[in-house]
Amino acid sequence: MSKVFLYGTKLQEMEQLMLLVPNFAPRMKGMVVVGKRMLNENEEFKKCIYCDNYTKGGCKENQCAHLMERATFCQIKYGAFLKDSFGDFHHYYLNKRIKQLIRSFRGDWFLNHTHKGRYEQFCRMQGIPVQQPNPFYLATLYLLMANDILWNRIKDHVYLNSFDFPKAHLYGIDTDGYALFQMAKTIATGKKSIEINEIADEQLIGNSAFKAIVNATLIAKHGGEILTVRQ
Repeated sequence: MSKVFLYGTKLQEMEQLMLLVPNFAPRMKGMVVVGKRMLNENEEFKKCIYCDNYTKGGCKENQCAHLMERATFCQIKYGAFLKDSFGDFHHYYLNKRIKQLIRSFRGDWFLNHTHKGRYEQFCRMQGIPVQQPNPFYLATLYLLMANDILWNRIKDHVYLNSFDFPKAHLYGIDTDGYALFQMAKTIATGKKSIEINEIADEQLIGNSAFKAIVNATLIAKHGGEILTVRQ
């Protein structure tokens, strides 16, 4: 990133950024259940005790592979997704911002009506389904569309399966827009372009940009279906 984003310290948490997006455990469709009985698809809740990862001592997995399925049955809320993805980050300021984000969540994943309309219109016009096979693409789109100036600079270089980041001219863009661009590159390419310390710094990255960055990591991990979570 530019000089204004550089930090002198190298914390272990910085390296975890790459674990957040490209190297997460693959999502699994359908909860595999074993035990005393099988769950009916119409049952109100799907509970951990019926998952094949659950043992007598409880679930041993660091991350739940079935959060989306459980969210469909209103058992899992927005905060659970954040804790699942960021729970292992031992970074005081990042965790503080995550907690604030959970408290302020009212069911809206987008920064404003313009952001939401832009995203939904693009997906509709391009015939992109909610269950797009490449969630990284959706997450990148979401980030690039979160800032008006950034989107105007990059929209002519957005294609159905790729993004031409080098052709985007970022002159005149603010710090938040630049952070969104760098996080979008990180998700799309798998090469780290922004540090955890930068994301966690509320003096550097505003609350709206932070919300977009965090939500984009959830889209990349769980797919566009996560936008249906309202609690």
